[in-house]
Amino acid sequence: MNRAEMIQENTEQRKIQVKNLLRVNGLEGIEPGDAVKMAFPKAFDTLSPSAKRGYLNTEQFFNAYNLETNGEFAYHPVAWRSLFVPTEIMYAMGLLPFTTEMVASQLAMTGAARERIETAEAHNFSGDLCSFMKTVAGGVIEDIFPTPDVLITSTHLCDPSAKYAELAAHKYKRPEFILDIPYGLYDLAASTDEKDIKRVEEGVTYVYEQLLEMVAFVTEHTGLTLEEDTLRQVIRWTNEARTWLNEGNDVVLQQRTSAKKGVRELDYAANLMQTWGTERIVDVYKSRCKEYKGSTAPGEDDSRPRIAWFHLRPYFKTPLMTYLDERIDISASQVNYAFWEPLDPADPIRSIARRTVLHPAFSSVTARTGIAIDEIPEDTEGIIAYYPKSCRHFHGGSIMENEMFKKAGIPILTIDGDCIDDRGEDFPIVKTRVDRFLKSIKKHPRSKR
Repeated sequence: MNRAEMIQENTEQRKIQVKNLLRVNGLEGIEPGDAVKMAFPKAFDTLSPSAKRGYLNTEQFFNAYNLETNGEFAYHPVAWRSLFVPTEIMYAMGLLPFTTEMVASQLAMTGAARERIETAEAHNFSGDLCSFMKTVAGGVIEDIFPTPDVLITSTHLCDPSAKYAELAAHKYKRPEFILDIPYGLYDLAASTDEKDIKRVEEGVTYVYEQLLEMVAFVTEHTGLTLEEDTLRQVIRWTNEARTWLNEGNDVVLQQRTSAKKGVRELDYAANLMQTWGTERIVDVYKSRCKEYKGSTAPGEDDSRPRIAWFHLRPYFKTPLMTYLDERIDISASQVNYAFWEPLDPADPIRSIARRTVLHPAFSSVTARTGIAIDEIPEDTEGIIAYYPKSCRHFHGGSIMENEMFKKAGIPILTIDGDCIDDRGEDFPIVKTRVDRFLKSIKKHPRSKR
């Protein structure tokens, strides 16, 4: 199949797929263009920072189905990506990322995830498989996602993603590229030992060479090319957005702010976003920072304990987050931690490789727990870790993690929950555990331990 034939096939399939998507969300019979217009009642510039984030994600979501925010048609070359594949090179090449894990969270928020999970399980997907992956697997089986031009996945952090992409590549008959990321190099990054330094640099070079291969792969299968000037601009946007993110994080860490709500803050999920490398992500984090600075409130007006949040939140409808918003002040979150140094516009691909390799979550439990112990402010009274039981990477290390935090004098509550699958949700039990935890830290404040 040549490129023109692929575009034609993708175009026809996406027309069907967007209607399938609307059907499972209870919007059957509504024209796709009208549905898109309903999703964007206000202009981007008039929105709050958190609403801008949502607008940007939703805009890209519909773009993947060849729909613009005004409901008009425009073809977009789409790359399905797993959550930790870098996006800057994609944007510089004119390739639109479609992040399947993020789509799973969107389906959970609209109440459409459960049936997709059950579809996957009915097709022999394991009951204890990651619920993000089961949701998107069910979506592939039901044909509700836009046919990709290519698929790009990585091997780090989320093990099932590359295996799931193999399923999707087979179904859509589209090529797949896998980035192989060496494990544990973050543990060695601060070492002064020559062997450790060499291993880190070898790992960076290993991924750098794969990224060059990825560029050639995209060009071969889409005809898109990488322009150095465009990539440098994309890198500048990422660096500027990172600066604003960190400045906003400093406000959250050091002061209470009336603008900050738990769900809204967690939904920025900065180090998971597919919008790094876009001009608008600069606006999102700049607006967030200014909102926080303009709404700081004196500490004595708020007696809620300051809590650090680990991992993500439940995306399905549950009273948990509203309950917590009334009782805790989230002072820090893993997903909004900018762990990387500014990217180098003079050597952009190598600096992207370095950021990818040195992801602190793709390291030993000891290393990633040590970061948190060093970074969590003294006035933060404890940690709530919301870990999906199906997440081997985070939930699997939670017992070791708990022991390390307790030794450091930082109370921690681990909630064994799920982000997508609401079938095991039991709010009364979780509420009881939260109440006991908050009562404990009030009785024994961290500052007096």
